[in-house]
Amino acid sequence: MLTTIRISITTLIVLAFGSVLHAQDYSQHFISAKSGMVNHVEGEPTISHPETNQRKKISVGDQLQTRDRIQTGENDRVEVLLNPGSYLRLAGKAQLEILETGLDNMHFGINEGTAIVEAGVYDKKVHSLRISTPSGDLKVQDKGLYRIQVSPEQKVDLMVYKGQVKWLKENQEIATLKSGKQFDLTASSGRDLQYAKLDKKNTDPFDDWSKKRAEYLVAANDRLSPGLLDSAYMNYGYNYGRGGWIYNPFYRCYTFLPFDYAFSSPYGFAYNSFYPAYYYRGGDYRSYPTGRSGGGTSQTANGSKAGTSTATRERSTVSRSPSAPNSRMDTGRSDAGSRAGARGRISQK
Repeated sequence: MLTTIRISITTLIVLAFGSVLHAQDYSQHFISAKSGMVNHVEGEPTISHPETNQRKKISVGDQLQTRDRIQTGENDRVEVLLNPGSYLRLAGKAQLEILETGLDNMHFGINEGTAIVEAGVYDKKVHSLRISTPSGDLKVQDKGLYRIQVSPEQKVDLMVYKGQVKWLKENQEIATLKSGKQFDLTASSGRDLQYAKLDKKNTDPFDDWSKKRAEYLVAANDRLSPGLLDSAYMNYGYNYGRGGWIYNPFYRCYTFLPFDYAFSSPYGFAYNSFYPAYYYRGGDYRSYPTGRSGGGTSQTANGSKAGTSTATRERSTVSRSPSAPNSRMDTGRSDAGSRAGARGRISQK
């Protein structure tokens, strides 16, 4: 009986250790100084490279390289990691070209189809994100929520739900495009912007899917163990600004772990798990006593207790993700061309 118990305990230890190794091995594929890791796939999208001219199916965990090209089918979906806290999501019947992946020079090209950028964290001093389209380049200026749509006829529409974008042609700035509007870039010029006011209630299946993905990722953040929180700090420290990517093996995806304090995504969902910063007070370094951090009790630099690190916060403007949505979400109909027309009367600036 004793021998059986020992064998069972040993087996459990081996399985647990194996799970940790699997997560560590997976994490090694992600280079923190790059964007372009595939975080979620639905359907059978493919990837190709000009040098090989061979297509293969995209898999979660693939690190996209310069000049890679993604092609999605009618009901496919792809989610790609940008800088920590930001995502690029690709709809069906779309083509995305990878031009640069450095966090200070993220550059993607959309030749056809629709993409949504959820930029929960964005610092112009550290990050640079540029999206090339047939009507010029779009350079993100602030955190926010953006939708870029290129029709088969090469008509380009930009929806700025939150944030700000600079529109450039041949590296010359044409205009600054601000939130709350849908811009027809094909019909616009610098002095004659064609735009319509956005109706946020007018959504399609791709919008709804992107929002569900945001909720799913926040749910994954809510269920990070103290061990995972500590591992994120060991990998990132405070060198990457507001936080870092952390792999949740139970949700099988990377989620964002804020540093210092919790924050909300552009969709309004609160990231409640974070790694606490430390401040100097009364001769000791103490952690901020807010949010759900890696430990139950924060410690001063000399080892004495500085009070609990878990407290109730008033968050009236954001929503918590109560539980994870089903990871296999309905892809719905094709989104290509579903918003070819402006949402309302086109006016001139």
